Amino acid sequence: WNRAVWVKSRMRVVFLGIGNMGSALLAGAIKAQFLESKNIVAYDKESEKLAQFCKETNSIKAESNLKAVQGADYLFLCVKPQQMGEVLKEIGPGITAQQCLVSIAAGIKTSDIESFLEKPIPVVRAMPNTPALVGLGMTAITKGKNASQEQLKFAGSFFASVGKVVVLEETHFDAVTAVSGSGPAYFFYLTEILEEAAKELGLESHDAKIFSRQTCLGAAAMLQGSEDSKILKERVTSPGGTTEAALNYLKEKNWQKVFKDAVRQAKERSQELSSKAKVGEIKW
Repeated sequence: WNRAVWVKSRMRVVFLGIGNMGSALLAGAIKAQFLESKNIVAYDKESEKLAQFCKETNSIKAESNLKAVQGADYLFLCVKPQQMGEVLKEIGPGITAQQCLVSIAAGIKTSDIESFLEKPIPVVRAMPNTPALVGLGMTAITKGKNASQEQLKFAGSFFASVGKVVVLEETHFDAVTAVSGSGPAYFFYLTEILEEAAKELGLESHDAKIFSRQTCLGAAAMLQGSEDSKILKERVTSPGGTTEAALNYLKEKNWQKVFKDAVRQAKERSQELSSKAKVGEIKW
C-alpha cells in the first residue's frame, strides 16, 4: 500500500463517530502522518468529547453529521451498528456518488448500506482493531458493488498507515470480527488473569503488573518472527517442567475448547447483527 501517493493528494476525510475505535484510527493515522489535521473533519453527538478530541488533534469540528459530509472525499462511519441507520438517514440527502463511505460497523454489510441509501454510493467495509492506535492494527477490507479499485486502495492505504491490511471476501468478515476485531480484548483479559494469579501467589500488586504485562509484551513481540506459535510454545515447555505442568492442566480442563467456543460466540453475534440489519430489526 503506497501511502505517499494519498498523503500528497490532500484528500478531505470525515470521521462520523469518535468513540474508542474511531478515535484510535484517526489518532493513529495522524501520528503516522498519513492524514493532515487541516484535511480532517470530525463529528460525534457527544459534544464535549468531540470538542476535546478536535482540540487534541487540531482537526475540524463539524456541527452535525449532515454538515460534516459537505465537500468530503471519504466518509468514515465509526458508529455502532445500532446507530448506523440513524446516521445514514441524516447524511443521505447530502452525500453524492462522488464520495465514498468507509464503514467499520460490525455485522453491517456493504449491501445493507447500499440498499438503505437507494443511491449508487461507493461503500468500502473494514474491520479494524484498536492496536491501530500504536501502529499495530489488523484490518480486513472489502468493497461494495459501487466502489472502485482506487477507492479500495485509498482505504487500504489508510488502514496500512496504522498496521496491516488484508483484502477479503465479505463472507469472511464475521470470522475476522471474532478473531482480530475482538481479539485484543481476549489478550488483555489473559493479561488481567495472569496479573491476578501473580498477586494470589504472593507478589505485590505493582510487581504483579510489571511481570504480567512485560511477559505478554515480550511474547507478542516474538510472534513477529517467522516461527509458528506452536514452536515458540514448545521452546518454553521443558519435559517435566513447570510450564508443562500448567499446560497439561489447561488441557485437562479443556481450555482450548472453551476458548474456541468463546471466539465462536463472537462470530455468531456478528452474524446476528448482520441478520438483524438485513430484516430491518436494527434501528434503520
